[in-house]
Amino acid sequence: MSNYKFPKNFLWGSASAAYQIEGAYNVDGKGMSNWDHFVRIPGKTFKGTTGD
Repeated sequence: MSNYKFPKNFLWGSASAAYQIEGAYNVDGKGMSNWDHFVRIPGKTFKGTTGD
């Protein structure tokens, strides 16, 4: 295996999304997450989208 070094100015990052972690609020009795409730508040998301 070769040894690779990242440049000193390399910026590490990570991301996550509620849809990836939570999702499927209406399956198997799971219930709604905070995000599921939040996106149902008028004006909180672009064009009122919820991801449902």
